[in-house]
Amino acid sequence: MKAMLRNIMLGVTLATLIGCAGGKSSGWGNFHGDIASQGYQAIDSGFALFSNWVSKPYRISSGSPVIGMDFQNREVIYLGTADARLVAIRSEDGSQKWQRWLGPADLKTAIVSSASVSDKGDIYVIVTGRDGDGSWYSTLYKVNQFGNLQWAYLFPDHRFTTGSPKTIALNNGTAVFVYLSVVTTDDIHGELFVVGDDGSRAMLLDRRSLAACDYGEPGSGRSYSDIAKNYEKIWGVVSTSPLEMDENGMVLPDNFIDPSVAVATCGEKPLIVVADNLCSIGAFEWNGTELSVLWQAGHAFKKHSSPAIFPDGLMVLGQGDGKVTAYDVQTGVKMWRYDAGRPVLATPAAPSKKLIFVVSDDHIQALSAADGTLVYDGTTARKLPLKGPTFSSPAVTANRLYVSSSEMMTLTHDFKTRGYDTHFYGNVMVSPAIGRDGAVYAVAADGTIHKYAGTR
Repeated sequence: MKAMLRNIMLGVTLATLIGCAGGKSSGWGNFHGDIASQGYQAIDSGFALFSNWVSKPYRISSGSPVIGMDFQNREVIYLGTADARLVAIRSEDGSQKWQRWLGPADLKTAIVSSASVSDKGDIYVIVTGRDGDGSWYSTLYKVNQFGNLQWAYLFPDHRFTTGSPKTIALNNGTAVFVYLSVVTTDDIHGELFVVGDDGSRAMLLDRRSLAACDYGEPGSGRSYSDIAKNYEKIWGVVSTSPLEMDENGMVLPDNFIDPSVAVATCGEKPLIVVADNLCSIGAFEWNGTELSVLWQAGHAFKKHSSPAIFPDGLMVLGQGDGKVTAYDVQTGVKMWRYDAGRPVLATPAAPSKKLIFVVSDDHIQALSAADGTLVYDGTTARKLPLKGPTFSSPAVTANRLYVSSSEMMTLTHDFKTRGYDTHFYGNVMVSPAIGRDGAVYAVAADGTIHKYAGTR
């Protein structure tokens, strides 16, 4: 069966792949928008000042909403909950279309990352949990647009993730890319998985270990025991709802969730990039049957945002120490680095080849995509304080920028015109989603979803 599925995937001409970074954005079916995580919707939109509707509350912890289209060509909002429920919300009025509970009844499970909606309208979502001996595990589920479970794929040998999957559509199937953490008795490392779906079942196509880490002494922050304890802390936070914050309004002051991969399909082969929170940054190519390393770089256990691939061929990501770095996605050459002065654990967003928007703890900053410098309008820097810290990634349209923190903020790209919904208090782990008509969907700290009207 494995050989048969590989042949199905190999029989596809890779030039038919969609979702090219830099192409016109038309949906928000993945974490941070498209499969490249650009955080951009190519449409003019309005200010998010008053909610058009507010849904009932759900137990949402850290999974951001994504948007799919149903068989009647209507947008549907999909969210995962801390009690392992995948929920479908009608975009027109915020009512619940359906919900599907996923995971074994006798174990603690949660959906802590965004789902991925394929071009066929199927939803791929990861449920993570702990088994009886305390080991983590993750299962990838496929659910169709009517809420019916199609299959479940348990990642082998207690591999698990708090990151999101990304999918690409092929002529005869779907490929799902996922970053996973692997914890053994004496090692912790990351892996990139490719799971194939031929329409009726899932099969592992390939997996590739990331770089081996050089662990230090206990208490250094780089030892096996330190990293294992961090996973315990992270799970304790993201598997509960509502989120617990410290006295500074922070959720994960010393830890962060696993990254989500970003995928570009402009070239002959799909390119997948990932930056883990252990010791590796890298790019991989997939030829339809196996992964190969395009380039890799090491780091010393720095916490990272999920990367984004922008239209000019830059892979950009932030770090917990405030550094924002841009790499040439094809070669791994470091193009520039900017010091934001505060932690950057939200994924950057870009509306064009000129600007990159970065959330740094409790500020929003605009950088030049050309050299990573802070953009100035005359003598005024495009850098503004937010009302409280946030890990929420910025969401951008052709004329507006949205940031969810202790309020909903709307900015023009030049930061000169701003609007606020001060009645909205955001879940600071969850990023807004933008519909095809420019409508904005944001999750509040109480688990309700708020819709702000679009332009049509």
